[in-house]
Amino acid sequence: YWNSSNPKFLRDDYAVEVKLNDYLDIVCPHYPQGEVPLLDAERYVLYMVEREDYDSCKPQSYDQMRWECGHPFAPHAPEKFSEKFQRFTPFTFGKEFRQGESYYYISKPLHHHGQECLRLRVDVIAADGSQAARVANGGAGGAGVGAGGGVHNPSNRLPAADDPVIVLPKVESVRTDAAVTSTSLSILSLLVPLLLVLL
Repeated sequence: YWNSSNPKFLRDDYAVEVKLNDYLDIVCPHYPQGEVPLLDAERYVLYMVEREDYDSCKPQSYDQMRWECGHPFAPHAPEKFSEKFQRFTPFTFGKEFRQGESYYYISKPLHHHGQECLRLRVDVIAADGSQAARVANGGAGGAGVGAGGGVHNPSNRLPAADDPVIVLPKVESVRTDAAVTSTSLSILSLLVPLLLVLL
């Protein structure tokens, strides 16, 4: 559960490792009706932030908001949110993740105005369990991926050659000279009537 009584959040360095296409489930605080006073029930807004915001536990903008755990007395089950760690997303506002990067989640309480900060670092590791991603470059050796991570934005998109499993082929273009083609057609159009007159 994402709440202050979870001992994993007592450490400042709580981290989990995932691989591409894994899911991470965030389970919100949940209480049976009447067990906890309404004002004491924990509610949080969760943010996906950059490293600096994670360190200070202060989101910089509303755009960093990821989920809101606002229904601690949901009748059948706790609220649950899932993050799929995928390289590409079909959704406009979806998140895209890179192997070898770390992503940061923090929360701010809605149930009081305290300084309570719950943090989670998620490391996207390679399929073989290593932290570094390999990049194949036309038969050359692999290279490490630089640091960065954080939230999805257009500047955080990968160049096409940065995919760890794709080797880009060498491509050669075939060029024709348009002037030669048009000259040949002009000569042919003059010769055909001349041949018809001679016959």
